Amino acid sequence: MMDDFKLRDAVFSAIWLLFLLIALVQILVLPSYSTAQRLWAVAITAVFCVTYFVSFGTLHTFPRGWSLERQVALRWGILAVLALAAIPSYGVWAVCFVPYLGALVAFTQPLKIASSIIALTGIVASIPAWVFARPNFIDLAIILFGWPLLILVLGTLSQREDTETALRHDLDLAQQREDIAADIHDLLGHTLTAINLKAEVARRFIDRDPAKAAAELEEISSLSRTSLAEVRSTVTRMKNPTFAGEIQAARRILETADIHPHLPETLISPRAHEDLFSWALRELTTNVVRHSGASHCWVFLSENSLQVTDNGDGFTEDASRALAAGLTGLGGLRRRAHDVGGDLIIQRAEGLTSVLLTLDGVRHIEEVPQT
Repeated sequence: MMDDFKLRDAVFSAIWLLFLLIALVQILVLPSYSTAQRLWAVAITAVFCVTYFVSFGTLHTFPRGWSLERQVALRWGILAVLALAAIPSYGVWAVCFVPYLGALVAFTQPLKIASSIIALTGIVASIPAWVFARPNFIDLAIILFGWPLLILVLGTLSQREDTETALRHDLDLAQQREDIAADIHDLLGHTLTAINLKAEVARRFIDRDPAKAAAELEEISSLSRTSLAEVRSTVTRMKNPTFAGEIQAARRILETADIHPHLPETLISPRAHEDLFSWALRELTTNVVRHSGASHCWVFLSENSLQVTDNGDGFTEDASRALAAGLTGLGGLRRRAHDVGGDLIIQRAEGLTSVLLTLDGVRHIEEVPQT
């Protein structure tokens, strides 16, 4: 149970217990109370405070299998019994315990239910207090109705914030599911179609033209390795959805595709626009695996730039035209870079293709060390 204890909720609830200690101090200092009353007041107040603290810290987790309503009812009943047990020492001012009963339902139950319980508790507690002790009416009204009303407002706002947080969390999960579905579709849809077609071609030519059939089977093998690399990369990214996770995913996709990765030994987190750097690294390494035919890939990283270099075949004429027209993933990456004041630079020199994403205007292409 202690592993599930919500310390933050318990501490927040305990702050309000300071007001109860004010009433306890009155009992300890006023001469009209006996020693027995003082000792009982200290004991019952301590037990009430501990119970109240634990009640909030274990909500939703204890007793296991109980609904929230049953858990709240159990705690409310125990606290109510302790409040009644305080009457021999507190007298009429045992009503000071009532707002805490209200707080328990205000922070856990819907507004309609909580307000009804708070109003009913205040009425029930006020009748004997007024009949037998005739306390100051304003003081009694503030303790039984004013203070609980304030707590009810705070509880309603807190629950609304929790609801909004839960909704945002659900929306994030839904977005993640959509992203995963899109990734799987993009990764496997085209590849599986191509594998199916090539398998059919290989089947037809296996007797008439074994060489052609073997070539098709080799392409199927290559496509399968590429798809496996991309799926593993996606899974790694899902497990660790940070820029560090993207670095791990890049290593995995390159190694699975038999491309030797040269990644930064010291990870430098981008100063800003981490999502842009993550997308760039994913897009660039995926392009290397899919299109370059490279055996080595280098990644250079600074706070304001990301460079990916490979020793593959470079861009074909058709790919270059598509890039210039902004019709490729690199075209989309270039537009996003321009949106934040950066640029995307592509260079082909000495058998190496380098793509540099820069956000600070520095257009320096890092040189690749000799391998």
